[in-house]
Amino acid sequence: MTKRKFLIQGAILTAVSLFLRITNMGYRSFLSQKMGSAGMGLYQLIFSIFMLTVTLSTSGISLAVTRMVSAAIATEKRQVIRSTVAKCFGFCLSISLTIAALLFFLAEPAATVFLGNSLAAPCLRILGVGLPFMSLCTCMKGYFLAVDESLSTAFSDTVEQILTIGATVFLFWRFVPQSLETACFAAMLSSTLGEATSFLCSWTSYRRSLKRNTPQRREKSKGVLHGLTHIALPCTLSSAARSALNTGENLLIPKELQRFGLGYSAALSQYGLLQGMAMPMLYFPSSLLYSFSSLLIPKIAKEREMNHRRAVAHITGKAVRLALAFGMFFAGVFFLFGDSWGMAFYNSESAGAYLQVLAPLAPLIYLDVVVDSLLKGLDEQFNSMKYNFADSLIRVVLVLCLLRFFGMESYVGILFFSTIFNAALSLHRLLKVTQVRLSLLWHIGLPLLCAVISVAGGKVLLQYAPFSQPLWETFCQTVVSGCFFAVLYGGLCWLDNRRQEFKGTKKPAPKRAGPV
Repeated sequence: MTKRKFLIQGAILTAVSLFLRITNMGYRSFLSQKMGSAGMGLYQLIFSIFMLTVTLSTSGISLAVTRMVSAAIATEKRQVIRSTVAKCFGFCLSISLTIAALLFFLAEPAATVFLGNSLAAPCLRILGVGLPFMSLCTCMKGYFLAVDESLSTAFSDTVEQILTIGATVFLFWRFVPQSLETACFAAMLSSTLGEATSFLCSWTSYRRSLKRNTPQRREKSKGVLHGLTHIALPCTLSSAARSALNTGENLLIPKELQRFGLGYSAALSQYGLLQGMAMPMLYFPSSLLYSFSSLLIPKIAKEREMNHRRAVAHITGKAVRLALAFGMFFAGVFFLFGDSWGMAFYNSESAGAYLQVLAPLAPLIYLDVVVDSLLKGLDEQFNSMKYNFADSLIRVVLVLCLLRFFGMESYVGILFFSTIFNAALSLHRLLKVTQVRLSLLWHIGLPLLCAVISVAGGKVLLQYAPFSQPLWETFCQTVVSGCFFAVLYGGLCWLDNRRQEFKGTKKPAPKRAGPV
């Protein structure tokens, strides 16, 4: 992939990802207005159980397909691509259908035991119907990433999002759900319809892509099961273990809050404020990173296959530097403008207050997105598995030990410890493998200083502006501060690049002749 194509494709994917995140935030805002914070808490709990089944059905498959198809392209064996992806399809379909059947028949006891609400069982059943569609889409996503056609995935994701939101709005308008359970069912039904439509779009694009990227002559692929075992299995075990622990953590939080002294509705409300409202806002800007970081996987995997160590180190250093700068800027935005974000998206000062408290985590969260992709491209998924599992296990233990005594404040402390712990281990492994060194000045000091100056400048400039809508105020605050940051930090990076170029091209002075 050429640098220009990488940047263009990354920019388009980022724009699509940003659109999806914005619409998803609007969707959650709509749901919060219809269901309240308690309803958002129940919605989040249902999705926690569902995400465990999604992880078991799809985790690691996309990476395995990307790595195997990329290897086939790099070794000029395109004739085996069809067979490779077809075998992955069969593997995914068998796993997802089995898990969907279990979810369908065990939905009622699962809802009773884990959610404490048997009326939520239909929500789990309808979500299970969409599992096979999601699993097959994951395979095709890995293929599209390997052949540099990620825009096909972006298109299907956009169609899915639009249909899901449209169907939810229609169902709420037409049938007006009278309970939290029926409101959640309407949202889950719309989600399943969106997944089925996304599969149809992806399948159409996949069939067309095969004609462009594979020859007429076909051969059966060998070693697919070994590839799935070596690449996908560690990711699946890691993600499954972590997802199981995350699901357990999410289910424990309302119960432990009740032991702390809150009622059922109050516990769901507190959980919904943090996990259903504040955390999505905290992760919202990461949509700008996910697209580029996903493109880094095949790029750095190919450089590794060809043993280009300097290229791997160069890509790693730049990616880490930009991720840290990006995170520090948004940490400043959330800290100073968090109240505006809470009012803009959820009309909730409490959600904005949580966002301001969690703002310092932004650099580490966004850095982890990039580091995780780089480690996957470097065949370091087993180490990622260990770090993620340890992180999730520690969080569950701390929730059990602290939440019943100290309430939601202790969970905020757990989030800080967990994020620092995971990011430190992952970054240390990446730097060790790539032999990259971080500069305290250029990677941390200067972006932090630029972020403080830029966000403070934006606040001073706009403090007397007459905004009628919180959303417009939030948009202006972020854009103005972002422009300041881009000019200030971008200018410093340009000066540093010029300095390095001058240093590299400067010729040593000739030696003076000695006495005759």
